[in-house]
Amino acid sequence: MTERVTGAFTFDNWEGGDIVHWDEAQMQRNKGTKVFTGDITGTSVLEAVMLGVEGGPAIYVAVEKLNLEFHGRKGTFFLAHRSMADGTTHRKSLEIVPGSGTGDFTGISGKAEILPSHDLVLDYDLES
Repeated sequence: MTERVTGAFTFDNWEGGDIVHWDEAQMQRNKGTKVFTGDITGTSVLEAVMLGVEGGPAIYVAVEKLNLEFHGRKGTFFLAHRSMADGTTHRKSLEIVPGSGTGDFTGISGKAEILPSHDLVLDYDLES
């Protein structure tokens, strides 16, 4: 049975790497850390690569390692991020990496959403 939990987060740190210029685009690798409060508590580390095409689309891909506690469970898992925007549409997906859970999150799967208010919404299942 799928469960849902929501918690707020703030960025504790954000570091932008060197910008790589390609003819009509630029790319940057970034690293950030988050702190979660509310129904989700803990921290995470995010590594992202962002690409912007001049006057055109933008994309980011990232991997985030979360060290969290919620619903009486504690452990870690990875979240894969993918987002593309082309000026008229914005597609985003966040998925728990299968097999990445440790501790009480062993066997976790599911999806996530980040709301504009910087809330993380997790819809997850745990193997019995």
